[in-house]
Amino acid sequence: MVSLARGETFHILGIIHRDKSNRRIIGDWLNTIKPHAITLEFSRYGLMFRKEKGPLYRKKIESVLAQMRRGRETCNEEALSFLNAYIDLPSEYEAASLYCNENGASLHLVDMDLFSYMKLKNTDELFSENNIRSIIGTQEDGHTGAHERIIARLFFDSGIQTVPYTEEMRIRDKYMSRRIGALMEDHKGKRITHITGWQHLKDPYNVFTPFHPAKVFPYD
Repeated sequence: MVSLARGETFHILGIIHRDKSNRRIIGDWLNTIKPHAITLEFSRYGLMFRKEKGPLYRKKIESVLAQMRRGRETCNEEALSFLNAYIDLPSEYEAASLYCNENGASLHLVDMDLFSYMKLKNTDELFSENNIRSIIGTQEDGHTGAHERIIARLFFDSGIQTVPYTEEMRIRDKYMSRRIGALMEDHKGKRITHITGWQHLKDPYNVFTPFHPAKVFPYD
């Protein structure tokens, strides 16, 4: 994707969720772009859920891990990362929060609460002791950040699309674009950066086109 467009006021930073380098990569780009406001593909419900439910689920995971260690069972680190994604604050949220705190910028969570609720409503069942043991005890390889980088590069370099842009993504992007548009009205002439999953950079319905975004895939 493009490098920093210095004359632009709106950037879309397309990231790989759960990439282990996100805090550094996102932080470096934000300190280069220097936005006055950041919007994030993350919902207020998702934030509240992690703060309220995270400590309980983490205790359950630690309990199962302790049992597995005593039994000399092997833990699949990728599977453990998958579970932690439900309870950890996303690295992009932490990077954006740090930048805003250090630079006096504002952070806006603009994703839809409804889809967050739908995805998280069955987590009590997911985090039962039996399910935790089953998930982190599996020896199957998961979908890693390295795999995601390969998939993204295939799309950006060759146009090969292995992951579809879904109807849910279209609905969420339309919702987020409306909130971003309202923010732009309140921040005329100010730099705004939208941080979202890299698949949203495709924008096949031109939801973000009216904003003339400079699109950035920061893993080049």
